[in-house]
Amino acid sequence: MEVLHHEPHNRASRVTEYGGVLYFEIHAPAEAFKRPMTMYEQASALLSRYDELLEQYGSDKRHVLRAEIILKNGDDLDEFNRAWSEWIEDGYQPARYTHTGLVLADGALLGIVLTAAKKDA
Repeated sequence: MEVLHHEPHNRASRVTEYGGVLYFEIHAPAEAFKRPMTMYEQASALLSRYDELLEQYGSDKRHVLRAEIILKNGDDLDEFNRAWSEWIEDGYQPARYTHTGLVLADGALLGIVLTAAKKDA
């Protein structure tokens, strides 16, 4: 089985695919670099973008296997969870790991890394 590298750039690929599983690189809400946004706004925007990305690569939020959530500030967890609970469908919650990290660019309050199965796999 071949490993597919989708949209490779300098240091990584936007998505790698193997055996019907999609491995996304970290994504942050692009709008956050243009204007100040709350955690809830950033999380909602980023999860909406992930809807588009999952569809683009043949998956959807019901097929997310694992989510890694990186928060710049742990105090924002409740606001992130509010957006997450609105986005994820009951009965389809993936394994999830949430932590804080300083690797986020200025303006971004969070980053999300998803692993998802393709719908046809």
